[in-house]
Amino acid sequence: PNPNPNPIPNPNPKPIRHDYNKLVLAQHLDDLNESFIMSALHNGQLRTMKANYEVPDRGGLRVIRPLVYCREAWTKDMATQNNLPVIGENCPACFEEPKERDRVKKLLKREESLFSEISGNLRRAIMPEI
Repeated sequence: PNPNPNPIPNPNPKPIRHDYNKLVLAQHLDDLNESFIMSALHNGQLRTMKANYEVPDRGGLRVIRPLVYCREAWTKDMATQNNLPVIGENCPACFEEPKERDRVKKLLKREESLFSEISGNLRRAIMPEI
């Protein structure tokens, strides 16, 4: 029997089991920009990942993404300089290879090579959403 009456499965029960109240995720600005573009193009909604929010019915569990203002290249450089592992694409929402996210990543990289301010402009556009 499931002691949690909430019908939504808990994808990460460990923080609650150990009475932790923060789940820290490492998504960076490029991830948020990609999510924003995918949401707009495929769902017709201007949405992206939140930087800080409380998960309802999870005992005060708060999800935080402290790297949302950092570029992906910076996070890789920082990890390498500090002998930390660099994890490749690992989209938990994707049941196959993250083909669409990779396509959008390439699209944004191509556009940024033509217009260097694109990432900063997208950051300003998503600020109300994060």
